[in-house]
Amino acid sequence: MINRCLFRNQCRLFNGIINMPEDTRLMYKYHYCLNNSMQWKECSRHNFNKNHGDCPDFIMPNSLMSNREIEIRSQMELTYQE
Repeated sequence: MINRCLFRNQCRLFNGIINMPEDTRLMYKYHYCLNNSMQWKECSRHNFNKNHGDCPDFIMPNSLMSNREIEIRSQMELTYQE
């Protein structure tokens, strides 16, 4: 049985690449990424990554956005950057 998130090694939040307070990052990591009760199954980043590939940085593990909302916002941010 897998007790840790499969995507943690490539997750920008897990690896400290997303800019946020360290205590917040640690809370997310221990609650979602490393929790033996398999909380990672409830992680929005995990679920988006599993279904779509790389997860945008604006998605936090406890995000309530749907996959469609995430796709729309990602597209809007790409358009805004151009």
